[in-house]
Amino acid sequence: MRILLPLFGLVTILSAYDFALIPKRVTPEVICFFGEPDVMNTTNNGNMVNTCYIDTKKSYVVIDSGSSYAYANSAYKEMQKIKALPVELVINTHVHDDHWLGNGFFAQMGVRVLGSDDFIHNARIDSPSRIQTHISPEAYALTIPTRPTEMISSDKMLKIGSLELQLHLMKKKAHSDKDLVVFLPKSKTIFAGDLVFNDRLPSLTGGDINGWIDALEELKKLEATTIIGGHGFRTDKKAAEMTYNYLTDMRTQVRAAIVSGISIDETVAKVTMPKYESYRMYKTLHRGNVEVSYRMLEWE
Repeated sequence: MRILLPLFGLVTILSAYDFALIPKRVTPEVICFFGEPDVMNTTNNGNMVNTCYIDTKKSYVVIDSGSSYAYANSAYKEMQKIKALPVELVINTHVHDDHWLGNGFFAQMGVRVLGSDDFIHNARIDSPSRIQTHISPEAYALTIPTRPTEMISSDKMLKIGSLELQLHLMKKKAHSDKDLVVFLPKSKTIFAGDLVFNDRLPSLTGGDINGWIDALEELKKLEATTIIGGHGFRTDKKAAEMTYNYLTDMRTQVRAAIVSGISIDETVAKVTMPKYESYRMYKTLHRGNVEVSYRMLEWE
């Protein structure tokens, strides 16, 4: 340990890029870093994702490590200013790399990292990563794609410090092949990962509209008062409504088009859903979402 700690300090010094992340307290025990509701680019350098720290009194539990080594390092430094607790556990909500490429920062400290067994099949650790091709070399420096050290295939309950954490794996493909949510029953807080978007539209690429809607309906049964999504700033008990309404509205309209015999190209042009035009990334994602939905729903 005498060797590891100086080495860790040297490596973190070499990672000079600082995201200047701003911590936001969401509940008495939860502090989050909210990224821009946008695609990753060389302006935000991957600060377009939400990550959180849970204070268990004895240690921190991190929900999603973020988009790079430098991102994870920046968040960790901010949290140490607030309260100097060790990180005991990192939980990855799903395999999309903006949520877990910070794992290597914690792995070098020997921190346990937990995710679903979907990481075995769908988490790319080759180079270049998707993030690497979209952000600056400085922001990506020292990032080594690192899978979780523990992968689960069923629900799990953890007791860490003063808190109980319930880990729920979605029963069907939703946003990804296997989405994991974390529920704190004491405070009725859900960390929903990318099952929940706000301030920008979700992407259906690689997902399943029916499974995603089913997953959101399952989350409703937990009766959470705080819902923290993977993207966007809203965290109240209605924070999942935009995603749920967008997906259900789309499914209704695309199904109607299919029943009427309207082609996929005509449906993409017709199903504009103007009430969602004000959300970020509408122009980038909406038409593609309609097309993906059509291709899924035409086989029902």
